[in-house]
Amino acid sequence: MPTMNGEAVDTALWARTKGMRRMRAALQSSLLFPALSSFCRLSVRDRELLRDLTGPAVFVANHVSALDAVVLAEALPPRYRHRSVVVAAADSIFKRKWEARLAQVTVDAFPIPRGGGARQHLEYLKDLLRDNWSVIIFPEGRLTATGAIGAFRKGGAILAMDVGVPMVPAYVDGMYDVLPRFRRVPRPGRVTVTFGSPLVAEPDEDYDAFIARVESAVRQLAGPKGIEVEPPGASRSEGPNYWY
Repeated sequence: MPTMNGEAVDTALWARTKGMRRMRAALQSSLLFPALSSFCRLSVRDRELLRDLTGPAVFVANHVSALDAVVLAEALPPRYRHRSVVVAAADSIFKRKWEARLAQVTVDAFPIPRGGGARQHLEYLKDLLRDNWSVIIFPEGRLTATGAIGAFRKGGAILAMDVGVPMVPAYVDGMYDVLPRFRRVPRPGRVTVTFGSPLVAEPDEDYDAFIARVESAVRQLAGPKGIEVEPPGASRSEGPNYWY
């Protein structure tokens, strides 16, 4: 495992090889997405807003279910679906080797420590963006406990602003009814992913201001459901928040 300034970073280069990307695309189309559709009727709104997006981007969405990454991957245009990494907590799915490998094979999950020691992981994600890879991130940093959207952390804004790429807001609706964090077996339901227009940082914005504007965009996509705010500490049992 490579180290940067003494900090270990699991780059998992094998997960991004051309052969692995082809295998992932085949697994998604033949197994993963059909399995998801067996209990989740997915519809995508306003994907045409991404039509003029040509380079890498940071895709951000609310976080309501362990299957959010799969749902968002299916909703993305193929040119982004097959060249994106999903930021995931190193102390959740990456605690179990088999679960970590499954996440890496199916959606190219990339582990980030929740607490300290994440700086070099952030730098590696910036390198991926510069190499024309996109990043899928859930800026709340943890699954919602109530279904409401929590405060966004600024890591996504750091990535986007430091590399000079847009952030694309998205709202996932329905997954809290299908598979919230407290349910083991999914319940059939309808799920909608709504995309917003890509956003770029204004000259006078800092990280906090930019991520606040992105959070506002996601809440607007949610409509009335975007008004309620996840109470601080509602998901405390899931551990400390991500670095972002």
